[in-house]
Amino acid sequence: MARSPRLNFPDAVYHVTSRGNGRTWIVCDDDDRGRFLRQLEDNVATHAVRLYAWVLMDNHFHLLVRTPRANLSQFMQRLNTSYALYARYKHGRPGHQFEARFKAKLVEEESYLLAVTRYIHLNPIKIAACRHLSKAERIRWLEGYRWSSYPGYVAKRNSQDFVCYDVLREYGATLAAARRRYRAYVHACVMEDDQPLLEAMRASRYAIGEATFIDETEQRLGELRTGRVQDKDLALPVVTVAFDTIDRCVAERYGIDPKQLKQHGRRAGMAKAVAVELSCMLTGESARTVGLHYGGISCSAVGNIRRKVREGQFDIRSDLDHLLSRIRTAHVESTANERKV
Repeated sequence: MARSPRLNFPDAVYHVTSRGNGRTWIVCDDDDRGRFLRQLEDNVATHAVRLYAWVLMDNHFHLLVRTPRANLSQFMQRLNTSYALYARYKHGRPGHQFEARFKAKLVEEESYLLAVTRYIHLNPIKIAACRHLSKAERIRWLEGYRWSSYPGYVAKRNSQDFVCYDVLREYGATLAAARRRYRAYVHACVMEDDQPLLEAMRASRYAIGEATFIDETEQRLGELRTGRVQDKDLALPVVTVAFDTIDRCVAERYGIDPKQLKQHGRRAGMAKAVAVELSCMLTGESARTVGLHYGGISCSAVGNIRRKVREGQFDIRSDLDHLLSRIRTAHVESTANERKV
């Protein structure tokens, strides 16, 4: 049977799952789980992926991710390969560690982002061992499960730097209130499944969303199919953004001349760090090319800038979020104008 086409949208949100080969275990102790978690954190940073939710079970895992660089396949390939090599060496298991390719569905974030986080976080109590438990017992099991992003959603002390908690921003007047509301939201489906979400998940192999969203996604895929065997790895085209678009938007944000970004030195200040990070995320160019564009800085300097961004040494998250939206708009406008010409 032909494999499902790849969905590859820049800045899209995906629900991703990957299972052990033959549905056998992928982790057998806390050392394995800790290793997987460290590799997940490393790959989130390396590929500039925004991780909203995760859960690790004995024989599979779920992720909810946003990929500004449209690089889901690269992210998942490196994550699964790096962990598989570790598991093969430690446990002496020959052959494949994971079953076929990972599965990914595009998520309509406006309608289903919050519901998918709940679905992921409830996985630990949706197993056979929990079916006979009372609601109180299931809640205790869920609250005590360490290997998911749920503890960080409901308690600040458990938050993880590599997880993005933006889902909570509009779920309460304060973050503390949002955490309390989210816990109650999850507990509401401890005994019963979220049937509307399950129906949406069953409606399509490629997307989770309203009927219009699913139809649009499948139509775009249908337009690219040719009937050839190559379609098994069909991917929607990756949209890259030009340096000039990024430079113009960053310069507007910081009130400087775009030429300052391309000058050697630190004259552009924080604006250059923002431009470097966005260019690495959106242009599809190498670190060397990005460095040359911004005044001839070295690959290691580009890497240092990105590391400081990931570690929060540069307080630019709000600027990045604003500029990602602005750049997408500018790119769409530019593309539309080119078509008119």
